[in-house]
Amino acid sequence: MQTKIFYFSSTGNSLYVAKKVKESLGNGDIISIPKSLRNKDFNIDADIIGFIYPIHVSSLPIVVEEFISKITINKNAYIFAIGVTGGGEAKSSFPHINSLLGNQGELSNYLCLKYISNYIRAGRNASEERALKAIEQNEPILNDFIKEIKIKQIKKVTYKQGLNKIAYNFWKNKYKTKDKNFNVNEACIGCRICEKICPVNNIKFSNNKPIWLGNCTDCMACINLCPKEAINIGTKTLKKNRYKNPFIKVEELL
Repeated sequence: MQTKIFYFSSTGNSLYVAKKVKESLGNGDIISIPKSLRNKDFNIDADIIGFIYPIHVSSLPIVVEEFISKITINKNAYIFAIGVTGGGEAKSSFPHINSLLGNQGELSNYLCLKYISNYIRAGRNASEERALKAIEQNEPILNDFIKEIKIKQIKKVTYKQGLNKIAYNFWKNKYKTKDKNFNVNEACIGCRICEKICPVNNIKFSNNKPIWLGNCTDCMACINLCPKEAINIGTKTLKKNRYKNPFIKVEELL
């Protein structure tokens, strides 16, 4: 029985979950969604298919939406989704996935995990202590869900995107301007982590400094993973702490 788990993770939470699921299932592959998009790997022949992703504006990150809209899958596959949030709900993401799958199938099961947010644009990131506590509190929930996957328990999506779809589409249509206030200061060492981590190749280097190209997906990876905290959004993030899942290494996200 072949299992493929597709994930998008800008600062490690979703990758942590993907690794836990794979470890508990005992087999299968975990696959980066941005890498699959770049390689145009859209034919998924697996018996169990998983999607694990952070929640963006109550639904799917743009790269996840794009990927699922392009895939071809085994219609008899058991399909699960895990939306990893910073405290809000993930419900809108599940009917969103079903709409993208169309006549190829629908979610067999789904879960919302409430960790902590990395959205430094709108607030302060949690401390590592708080992050560890959130992860620990969700371990029983995740373990119970993995047991459901093992027995292929069915939980149908019974609700719709509703008004959240309007907010999501507004954000999505405006996302290209999200990087206009990104800047880098003299602390930059030219390590190019920001360039490597960007899921849509929106960062290029000029004179050994990053520049943003106007195609941002608002994931906050570059600002959070900069080892020198040299990247900011205007001046409002200067004194804010950065976030990375404490169990994930930066190298795993590149």
